[in-house]
Parts: sequence; structure tokens; C-alpha cells
Amino acid sequence: MSDYKYHNRNPVGARISDCVSRAISEATGLSYKTVNRLLAQVAEIHGCEKLCVCCYKHLLSHFLGYKKYNCKSGTLVSDVIRDFSDCTVIIRIQGHLTCAKNGVLLDTWDCSDREVDCFWIV
Repeated sequence: MSDYKYHNRNPVGARISDCVSRAISEATGLSYKTVNRLLAQVAEIHGCEKLCVCCYKHLLSHFLGYKKYNCKSGTLVSDVIRDFSDCTVIIRIQGHLTCAKNGVLLDTWDCSDREVDCFWIV
């Protein structure tokens, strides 16, 4: 298991479905508000919803230039965090985006036992 620390990057501490904005903001150091504006711009350009997978993939891979790594079946969040413990990583699991920094999962819940689809090293 990886280290987990409760962290809510939402500027007012709201517990809402904003994992995309929280994870990208935490990992990149960009403000939550800036990430939301960037997602809205990417969504407008690509004709998609700002929190959908295609939108944040464009933002992370094309706009911010982070390389996307696909995972083999059975790879867990804790595996990615362990293997990249000296990095900041944005990790995608089904229906959720999370962030880990220097081996610590930073999120509103501990998803370390969930299977990873892909991730980006910041």
C-alpha cells in the first residue's frame, strides 16, 4: 500500500465531483480556477464536456505536454505510486482522476487499491 493523505484542493473545501480539477491543480501547481478555465477552453475547441476523459487527455498530453503511460491489466494505484515515488503523477482509474506526489496519494479518499487505466508524470 502507498501512503495516503486526505487533501481537498477545492478552494472552498467543497466535496463535489471535481476530481479532474483537483488532481490537475495539485499535480501542476496551477490554481484550481486556472485549471477550470483551461478545461473549458479545451472543451470548446474539441466540442466536449470539460470534465470528460477526452478533454483532460487533450489538456494533459497536448496542451501541457505530459506523456501518457498506459497500464497493463491489474496495475494498482499503489503500484504506480511505488514505481514513481520520486515523481508527481496524475493517475486515472475508472471514473476518477487522482494525484500522487513523492510517494504520497493526495485525494479526498484512498483509492490506492483501485486498478489504473493510465497515468501522466508531471
